[in-house]
Amino acid sequence: MVVFMSRKEPIYQTILSALVLELNANHFRKNDPFYSESELRKKYQVSSTTVVRVLNMLADQGYIYRVQGKGSFVSKFNRGTAVRITDTHTYDVDEEQVAILVADQEMALPTRAKFEAGTAIWYLERLREIKRAPFEFSQSWYLASLIPDTAMKKLREVHSIYAVIRKYAQLDLSRQPFEQEYAATCVPSQRIADYLHVGMETTVIKIERWVFQGEQPLEYTVSYMLPNYFGLALTSDSKSVTTNRIR
Repeated sequence: MVVFMSRKEPIYQTILSALVLELNANHFRKNDPFYSESELRKKYQVSSTTVVRVLNMLADQGYIYRVQGKGSFVSKFNRGTAVRITDTHTYDVDEEQVAILVADQEMALPTRAKFEAGTAIWYLERLREIKRAPFEFSQSWYLASLIPDTAMKKLREVHSIYAVIRKYAQLDLSRQPFEQEYAATCVPSQRIADYLHVGMETTVIKIERWVFQGEQPLEYTVSYMLPNYFGLALTSDSKSVTTNRIR
């Protein structure tokens, strides 16, 4: 492969970009040996200092890992690799109940919601239970135009917000691009601890979810789930993608 060095950027940046393209194109597999320093020096006709800088940057960005005395190796997943995420929860979804605790259109928007200031929203609080045992508390902000006021007048009759949105907005949020982040943390407030029937010191899984249509945010949800109800399986796909919004 011939690489033309750009005069508009530093040589190390050009080499870095070329190597990232190789990694994202699945030229390497997990734990494969990566190019040695000498191979990169010959490949790009550059100094050892430049090569070491590039390898360190690839390691910092998670593309490779370096082992003293053995060389560099490809990390577990190449960036840009498609990943299937499967919920491996142990409970029976047919036994799940969802209660809407709060429905409000006046709640302030948190910064992380990514909605523009002044956007009209619905704020909802929900509690999920299995056999009357609560296991997840959620706070959600939805674009107000997705949910008509009439749909929220009888909260006890609403069991799925996504079903309401499909009915009235003709939009399936489960098929829209989304981002999702997970973190283990403690229960953030006594109120949430009371809803989950646990103490403040209890560890929960915090799940943040953003759903988009184009650049427009449609939903922002923060959930706190008891860890014994949480499970995920990740499977890599050999097919490379240009964007991956699952985080």
